[in-house]
Amino acid sequence: MTVAAAPKSRLRALPQFVRYASTYPDPPALLRALRAGPLAHRHMVAGFLWLVSDGTHLVSIAQVGWKREMVERYSIIPLELDLPAAHTVLDDRVTIDRADSFGEVYLSALDESLLGETFEDLDAASVIAAPVRHAGMCIGALGLVTSAPWEDDEDGRSLLDCLSHLLGLWAAHPSTTTLDSQAPPAQREWSLAFTQRQKQVLTLAGDGLSNTDIARRLVISTSSVKQDLQHTMRALRTHSRQGAYERAKDIGLLS
Repeated sequence: MTVAAAPKSRLRALPQFVRYASTYPDPPALLRALRAGPLAHRHMVAGFLWLVSDGTHLVSIAQVGWKREMVERYSIIPLELDLPAAHTVLDDRVTIDRADSFGEVYLSALDESLLGETFEDLDAASVIAAPVRHAGMCIGALGLVTSAPWEDDEDGRSLLDCLSHLLGLWAAHPSTTTLDSQAPPAQREWSLAFTQRQKQVLTLAGDGLSNTDIARRLVISTSSVKQDLQHTMRALRTHSRQGAYERAKDIGLLS
């Protein structure tokens, strides 16, 4: 496994990490090694590693440093959501944001409270999303939180570029076990990765149809309609059907 050269000044841990990645460890072990190795001097405190699934979602194959609700919320990210990880994949670019304003800027401030509390607990300063690349394609994203401001200098850009290609080689290699990243994503309680039916139910509810009318239209039971609405309202942090519909439109889940 070889990657592009990088400045030597602050990348001393990178060669050791490359050797470790060449043993094709499992995803959680690799992410922990990344935090303890080449990103230690960048003060990494938490991270996600996602791969693209079915061309529609990012599915986490490893997380480190997060509390349960963050894992539930962000393990599966629809690519249409207004989030840096999705932008990184769609635009194949690095994004760097301040942690103290992250929750206000994205998802129409839907998760401002959750992200604010989480980043305060982590003493977070910066939030970074970088592409995971292989064979000229973006196949995933690396999400990082650091407790010191990320310096967007030559070393920082070179480090992210090296990791982008290294993680791509690791993820695409037959010896790598990427867990169930290519399986259909399993829905979590707080996930915004709504099923197609849940989107249909929410759209029809937003149009003013009753549960009975929605059930007839989609040829499903009224209890299924209720379950779908309960999940979408909970995930969108509202007790109102119309409120859930409006919020889903605001954050890009409904066209």
